[in-house]
Amino acid sequence: MQSAADLTSPMLDALVRHAERRTGSRMLAYDTVARTIGATGSWVRKFLGNQPVRLDADTFLRIHATYQANCDHWEAQADEDRAAFFALGRGDDAMDSSSDTSRDVEPRAASEGGRQTSALVAPLVGQGAPRLSVRP
Repeated sequence: MQSAADLTSPMLDALVRHAERRTGSRMLAYDTVARTIGATGSWVRKFLGNQPVRLDADTFLRIHATYQANCDHWEAQADEDRAAFFALGRGDDAMDSSSDTSRDVEPRAASEGGRQTSALVAPLVGQGAPRLSVRP
């Protein structure tokens, strides 16, 4: 069975890493996260460093609530980004709307070497071309 500290450590670490990316400083991230959970930056550093610190129930619940709120926010942001990305592709795209099928390349039957050759490449390199045999 996992202890509250074992459950809390990954959540707190994720919050600190996210704050570090936002602020650009690991030490500032400790303080930023600490303010949101009602602790000190020193406590956060010690907790993540596996040093002996007390984890109160209310601190555990604040860490869990903060982590859940951030996850909900990150998920909503990812959904918005995904929707914006797919909205870009809904317009007329020259690559998709092309009716020119001359560029569609289908593989030919296996050549002498056992490899598949492209319909465009085979005539250029002499593969797949009829062989002329000269009889005396």
